Amino acid sequence: MAHHTFTTSQAATGWKTQVREQHAYWVPDVDIKGDLPKDLVGTFFRNGPGNDRVGSTLLTHPIDGDGLVVALTFPGDGHVHFNSRFVQSRHRVEEQAAKKMIYRGQMGTDPNSLRANVAALFKAKIGWEKSSTVLTFRNPSNTNVFMWEGKVLSAHETSLPYCLDPTTLETIGEETLGDTLNLKVLGAHFRYDPFLDRLVTLSLKAGVNREPSLAINEYGREWAIKSLQTFHIPGLNYAHDLLLSKHFYIVQMSPFVNVSTVDMYKFFLGLSSPGDAMRYYDALPCRLVIIARTREIADSVLDGRQWIEADIPDPCHIFHFGNVQEQVDSGRVVGLDLTAVCLGKKFNMEFENKTWLSNASKQPGLMTGFKVQFADARDAANDAILRKRPHVTQAVLHQASVEFPVVHPFRHGMPTRYTYMMASSDPKRPHYFTAVLKHDLQGAGTKFWQSEGVTGEPCFIPRGGYTSIKKHDQQEDDGFVVVSVFHPKKQTTDFVVLDAQTMKLLATIALKHHVPYGFHGTFTPAVFLNGQAPPLIKAKI
Repeated sequence: MAHHTFTTSQAATGWKTQVREQHAYWVPDVDIKGDLPKDLVGTFFRNGPGNDRVGSTLLTHPIDGDGLVVALTFPGDGHVHFNSRFVQSRHRVEEQAAKKMIYRGQMGTDPNSLRANVAALFKAKIGWEKSSTVLTFRNPSNTNVFMWEGKVLSAHETSLPYCLDPTTLETIGEETLGDTLNLKVLGAHFRYDPFLDRLVTLSLKAGVNREPSLAINEYGREWAIKSLQTFHIPGLNYAHDLLLSKHFYIVQMSPFVNVSTVDMYKFFLGLSSPGDAMRYYDALPCRLVIIARTREIADSVLDGRQWIEADIPDPCHIFHFGNVQEQVDSGRVVGLDLTAVCLGKKFNMEFENKTWLSNASKQPGLMTGFKVQFADARDAANDAILRKRPHVTQAVLHQASVEFPVVHPFRHGMPTRYTYMMASSDPKRPHYFTAVLKHDLQGAGTKFWQSEGVTGEPCFIPRGGYTSIKKHDQQEDDGFVVVSVFHPKKQTTDFVVLDAQTMKLLATIALKHHVPYGFHGTFTPAVFLNGQAPPLIKAKI
């Protein structure tokens, strides 16, 4: 398998700023190589940081950059429309007007001096100034973008999301979802419930001199409120992603996030940052937190408890889960099988070689499987410890360095074989994601697709879009994978379409410019265009 020939410094240019505020155009047909599937119809949205500096301030880490939403629209006639536009968050608008950075970033970018930080903190403590731009973390709104019932939302995880116009990507404004976001934040990740046809979201606020709060909301069609629950789980100070099964929510209690009053003072003084503090703490627990979705499940499965905690044998940090399925015996849930990308004890958020978000060369993410065995509360002979905490086993499923796992979007909580991930196919260079790995839990279908550049998060798109939800006989991997490929030598970006079953290249959409590396994206089988695709006219001489 051929590997990349570009240098580290060339790869690092993938984070550079998109100079223009917006790109919007029909990709010339001559720049579309191969054949776009006729049944690939809809819009692929993707979010990520679009700038590496604000004013004259160079960002310490890409996570501090402003959200740049990309929309690739496939009308189904062989044409492709490209659009990319910055999210106009309140912080970005103010800083653009001032032509300088005003608000600090979560990952350590701080435009203020230590003296200014000390003065602002002193004023806040004695009540002279309750809110200060000096002490405010910016909302980059750069982590994910998704659509549900007419709303396109751009989300981070420490602030409210922004609502975007799906056609122009213009920022409409902050979104409170009908004042249902009680914590005033919305996590970047969500799950679709195929059992009840619902959108499930999470929000979290860490506990500093108070209990941490985890809010999980469920919305039906037309944003009807189906469930709003808030849990106060001691020690749960971080949750970037969640798993959803028919009866449970699952998050991780990470031993890589320590929250204390001393840490908060360091953050506000600019002596440290939440990103700097993300490292392994031996004294902290590493657990799966399994939360009953209803009181009935709490009573019947969890012995009356709202949630249970299960110790993970080999401590790790989980940013992203794959999927989960329940194990049922005689009509009773007896355990869970789940997958996740796990980062071991050496993991931290070092912006390594200015190419990747963490120290992947020292601690690559590994696709890992977990089996959770519930104790039978009706069995009086059960060991008391096992009754208190389920038994967990874990095993590495593949040795490749991977991140951003995605599964069939309409099969969360259902049995799934396949997970698609950005991956390194070169064991000697685990921090260069140049491939897409299709992992098959049964082994036979595991495949690499090797690019000629740096890949982003793959997006699996089921053939038929929404109609595939009701096609019980449709094969799980029947569909397409869309993924970005940045070419460090040419400084341009392609978006490629793969056959999700064979992982063969179907089409390449070659752009004339680069698109900054992104984070997460989603696909909707809806097309938003002001005008129809231009007619294909053959040239005459």
